[in-house]
Amino acid sequence: MVFSFLRRQFIEIIEWVDETRNTLIWKFPDEDREIKMGAQLTVRESQVALLVNEGKIADVYPPGRHELTTRNMPILSDLRGWKYGFESPFKVDVYFVSTREFQNLRWGTPQPVMVEDPELSLVPLRAFGTFGMRVRDAATFFREFAGTDPVVTIEEFLEGGFRSLVVTHFSHALKRSGRSLVEINAQANQLGEVLLPLLQPEFQRMGVELTRFLVESVTLPEEIQQQLIEQDFELRRLRRKVGLSQQVEDMNKYLQFQAGQAMEHGDSGAAGLARSALELSLGMQMAQQLQQNNTASQKASAEERAQILQTLKELAELKSAGILTEEEFDAKKKELLSRL
Repeated sequence: MVFSFLRRQFIEIIEWVDETRNTLIWKFPDEDREIKMGAQLTVRESQVALLVNEGKIADVYPPGRHELTTRNMPILSDLRGWKYGFESPFKVDVYFVSTREFQNLRWGTPQPVMVEDPELSLVPLRAFGTFGMRVRDAATFFREFAGTDPVVTIEEFLEGGFRSLVVTHFSHALKRSGRSLVEINAQANQLGEVLLPLLQPEFQRMGVELTRFLVESVTLPEEIQQQLIEQDFELRRLRRKVGLSQQVEDMNKYLQFQAGQAMEHGDSGAAGLARSALELSLGMQMAQQLQQNNTASQKASAEERAQILQTLKELAELKSAGILTEEEFDAKKKELLSRL
């Protein structure tokens, strides 16, 4: 009777059956009992078990069945000064860490992040999406994030600061990617694939692997959005114009070839027809060239005005910084305005 009672005081089987699917860290409930030397530790797939001695990680166990003896607990045996063949029960904390993949975790920027653009300077940007993660190095992860709670769910872990880390590293990775606002706005769906390899090293140092990172939406200020739409419209217009010019050039080459062939074979009728078509094509080409020259002149004039206004802005900043005097600024401003 006494021996049966004592036997119940020692832990002989240690395992974790996770039925929640959202638990990240789970401490085996020892109820202040000691573990019997030779106890069976069962670690299932997508789990890692840690023996923690006085708050410090001792031995780490991958999936499988492990017999807890001095031979299978080298670090703990060394910390405790156990000799080989030590048979007494012992007290230690056993933690299980889930290494399965957690998917469709939400992230977002509660406050706008400032993105530097070569043309638009600093612009506030909001974004949100989803990501997936798993624990890759259980010991490193435990050191970085373990608290005193016996159970840590993925929701508690994310709300405890990990989600804010994702947002912080997102803004840094976005800057390192070198993407302009035009590219960010047009390629939001593909942006996650670009940022994932830039984000990965930051989280690997914590023992975590990002399995996927998706940017579902990017929101820019309304005035910046309108400016990007206008730029896109102008770009499309120029592309159509270039395409039309290419078609005219190809037609000219074809008509020149036809005229040469007809003249070479002495076909006066065909030659005359080809010559007339060629003359018409040349006339169209001259008209198009005149239109292009006129447009280029107008564009150059517009670009010159924009450059003058930009120069005035830069001079005003130099005056504000105390580099230019009021008289120097006024003289230069008068000169530039006379060119408008």
